[in-house]
Amino acid sequence: MWTKSAPKTDSPSASQNTGPAPPQLFTLENCTSSSRIRAFLRLSRIATDDTIRQHLNEIKPGSCTSYFRTKIAPQWKARQELIQYCESRAAELRNETDQQGSSAQKPDFDLSLDPYALKEYQRKLESQYSVCQTIENWVENEKGVESIVKEQTSNVLNDKCYYNDWMAEFRRLNER
Repeated sequence: MWTKSAPKTDSPSASQNTGPAPPQLFTLENCTSSSRIRAFLRLSRIATDDTIRQHLNEIKPGSCTSYFRTKIAPQWKARQELIQYCESRAAELRNETDQQGSSAQKPDFDLSLDPYALKEYQRKLESQYSVCQTIENWVENEKGVESIVKEQTSNVLNDKCYYNDWMAEFRRLNER
């Protein structure tokens, strides 16, 4: 059975993290108890997306692409990496729990020695599924928030600068 405290930071997004997300956030424990990650996401949004109008007033219209590439896109990437990391960890945990719960993996219980062994085993599996569901729920919520925030930021960039498909620009930057 897996444990919440087993940090796993060997995912590509964690080990090759080039964005501003602190590497210590890339742990299963932080995915399970998401307050630290969600605080980072919130602060990142405040620093870039929520204050974009003020920042764009300080730059020349011709500098919008540069501003997007140096200020906005790195924050979007960092947030995306954290969310994707926890999403993949939840999928791994769900697969592990599914395997543990399959009939081929179930241990044989001698109920005459321990009449509660099977119930305890089932309780542990239910608890693990609950953890998976908790992670999956907050990840889906944050993905929805990210989608809205990115769309609003793109609209502000289009209003203040010039029209560009900023999401396509973000995808191009991430392909490099």
